[in-house]
Amino acid sequence: MKRRTFKKILAGIAGVTLLFAVVVVANLLIVSYNGEKISQGTIISEYDHPQPALLIIDIQEATTGEYSLYPFFRSNAENLLLNINRAAGSFHHQKLPVIYVKSEITNPLINLINNSYAKGSAGADFDRRLHLVSDHQLSKKVKDSFRNTSLDSLLIGNQVNEIYVAGVDAAECVNATVQAALNRGYRIHILGDAVLSKSQAATDSMMVVFTNMGASVLNTDSLLHQQDIHKLR
Repeated sequence: MKRRTFKKILAGIAGVTLLFAVVVVANLLIVSYNGEKISQGTIISEYDHPQPALLIIDIQEATTGEYSLYPFFRSNAENLLLNINRAAGSFHHQKLPVIYVKSEITNPLINLINNSYAKGSAGADFDRRLHLVSDHQLSKKVKDSFRNTSLDSLLIGNQVNEIYVAGVDAAECVNATVQAALNRGYRIHILGDAVLSKSQAATDSMMVVFTNMGASVLNTDSLLHQQDIHKLR
């Protein structure tokens, strides 16, 4: 009798474990599929006083900072942050929009597996070395920085028609955001020495991809050598 009861208990535990595993896997598949979607948006207007903006993506403690699990990001973080901060300082000096986007995950199952980007966690904070020169700070839950954020309205409100892009990961969140921006008719400029993927080969490959998309690639020095960023058009 005791043996039969024990077997039932084991079977129950196995059933619950299996069900939990199925739920977790299904949730991961749904999140992955949803996270890959690129928003279309609407084509931006012809503005009376158009201006460029700098968009900085996912420079966080969990990517380039103390809690990063990515060796290439960590080993190249100092130079990356230097270039990003230089670009941000130039835009801020010229009173042009500087927008910071970070990933914050609220899905409890995802955070159970990896809570690096959990909302409110230290990993989700901006990298402490990042100079926050504006209050334009947004959080996203997917790769595309436009999806379910106020980025559209922020750019439209500032009559932005071209975007300079910096951040990580070139093959993921940066890539998705660039595609979404191109869908809306923005001119895109990639700061090649202020964008990284998870290896140098992957980073170099993405620069070719961005160029083939119709974006331009330039380095931070080229940007800073122009006293007026508008002259780079």
